[in-house]
Amino acid sequence: MKTITRPNLKSAVKLSAREMNALRFSQKHTVLTPEQLENIAASKTATATADAK
Repeated sequence: MKTITRPNLKSAVKLSAREMNALRFSQKHTVLTPEQLENIAASKTATATADAK
């Protein structure tokens, strides 16, 4: 099982179930999965490494 480390968020607040249910996102909202974020981070790292050469 893959474990996800807790980020150190300074501006985050805990929401109750009622507050979370009240949140609405636009139809254009894209949900990012952990796998997509890893791919984005990897591509940026590869680009930065190539630019440094």
